[in-house]
Amino acid sequence: MLPKITTKKERNVLWLITGLITALLVIATLFEFYYLLLLPVAIGLLLLAFLYTEKSLLFFGALAPLSINFDNVGGGLGLALPTEPLFILMFLFITFRWLIKPDFRLEMLSHPISIAILAYLLWMWIATIFSSMPIVSIKFVLARTWYIVLFYFTCLAIFSNFKNIHWFFKAFTITTLGLVIFTLTKHAADGFIRSSSYGISWPFFPDHGMYAAAIAFAVSILFIYAFAGRHFGISLPFAPILVFLLAILLFGIVVSYTRATWLSLVAAIGVYAVLKMRIKFSWVLLVLFGAFLYGIINQDQIMYDLEANKQGSSDDIEGHVKSVSNVTTDPSNLERINRWKCAARMVSERPLFGFGPGTYVFQYSPFQKSDEITLISTFAGDMGDAHSEYFSAMSESGYLGLITWLGIVLTTLGVSFKIFYREKPGKVRYTLLMAMLGLITYYVHAFLNNYSQYDKIAVPLWAFTAVIAALDLYHRENPNDVTSTEEK
Repeated sequence: MLPKITTKKERNVLWLITGLITALLVIATLFEFYYLLLLPVAIGLLLLAFLYTEKSLLFFGALAPLSINFDNVGGGLGLALPTEPLFILMFLFITFRWLIKPDFRLEMLSHPISIAILAYLLWMWIATIFSSMPIVSIKFVLARTWYIVLFYFTCLAIFSNFKNIHWFFKAFTITTLGLVIFTLTKHAADGFIRSSSYGISWPFFPDHGMYAAAIAFAVSILFIYAFAGRHFGISLPFAPILVFLLAILLFGIVVSYTRATWLSLVAAIGVYAVLKMRIKFSWVLLVLFGAFLYGIINQDQIMYDLEANKQGSSDDIEGHVKSVSNVTTDPSNLERINRWKCAARMVSERPLFGFGPGTYVFQYSPFQKSDEITLISTFAGDMGDAHSEYFSAMSESGYLGLITWLGIVLTTLGVSFKIFYREKPGKVRYTLLMAMLGLITYYVHAFLNNYSQYDKIAVPLWAFTAVIAALDLYHRENPNDVTSTEEK
């Protein structure tokens, strides 16, 4: 758990600070410096973080879906309010605590998922040294670092208490539900048409794809609570209410018209079927590798077949689904291919370190070719980036950047398979499914978009990963049965 600072001397210091701030507020009121009246809120949050660090971090994380993004708050720096300033303060606060009272658990750092994440983070910092835009990369990797420290390593310690896992899951689901209900109310006024879906989640989400990806994390939680709630003490009469709330989330995803999230939910269902059939993870990897090789070998024929599809994006759900494979006339799909090809050319030029974390949006423009530019292409770097977590990692941090990102994905899935096969049906297995299926939706979605630099995705991405590591380290309902299906 996190080190505690609650001695009498430390509490006296807190009271002294509070008294000084109160005096400052009186002076500020007398001299009409009214902006200083916000200090009680800031001090209250700091006291909350100081005295109740664990719950504060989980609470601030659960607020991520409700944060408001500002593209430029000065110096070209974007910020999500109120969450990111709180995360920065929590990061500094927790780092300070660990410096004065080290309380590292070796098993946390030596877990396979932790090793994969540390390798990924280390390589990002190395790539930053050789970045084409060092300041941009430092800002980017700093943000990635505090998200990982807070919502993976710190939450891993917090989640050693099983109740904290579900406290976070419930809080995150409640805020997501509130957001979806608010958005659907606005969207209903426009008749749920596709053209309105792109900006309907503003000011909370700048992009309908990010909105749908965030909802998908909560879908996995609510799905398990609705259909396996008895393992968590949820009575049967309450199940229909949970099913209704789940339907609201799913409807929110449907009318977001985000094809990547639709596909990701199908993939999550497919993985659940694989788990139920108790197929070894090594076999799953073999199939994926075979499919990748087949695609490389037959790419010309596959592209020829795809070009036969002329179905464009549509308000009709069936037509919109069919447009997923339209690489001939659909501008969105064509632009993704344009960005991916740019990423491939970028890594060819800088294969080892890439152009630097966070730099794709500023550097890809010269790598566009005239015959690949679409109606929505831009040379100003103002219309998104690589549209893929995988291509982004490759172009910005080189081939090793891609490998370390894949290392996190595959290690997390491998550990998840092991836990599922180790545990009998019960609260640990179903908690695993909440986290694992939520992560799968993003791993699949991440082939077509990349949002992990935003708090709305970074928080559940790393927190759900921490849940899986915590279940493996600290929570075993069958402690004597450590043999996985792969070992049988």
